[in-house]
Amino acid sequence: MTVTKADLTNLLAEATGLTKADIEVVINGFLYNVMESIQNGDRVEIRGFGSFHAKERDARVVKNPRTLKVVPVDHRFVPVFRPAKFFRESVNRKRLAKQQRESNGEKM
Repeated sequence: MTVTKADLTNLLAEATGLTKADIEVVINGFLYNVMESIQNGDRVEIRGFGSFHAKERDARVVKNPRTLKVVPVDHRFVPVFRPAKFFRESVNRKRLAKQQRESNGEKM
């Protein structure tokens, strides 16, 4: 299942009592500021969640596996998210527990 921005808006509106329009403004503002900061070369760190930054990639030559054509890829910067240790460990713990329950025949 994929959680969309609309799903997040609905969940946060229910949890906070704010309107969906207010929540959407907050989410869009947050995303805009994260992107703007990374574009400016800054690092965005949210303690307990993770950090966003841009990673520099050198120019290189790659081969398309389907056509076997060799093409150059320009020097570029790519956005990167690195989850915090707590976030990484909690995802692992819950996914392993869910997988274990499913393998035992339990339903969610």
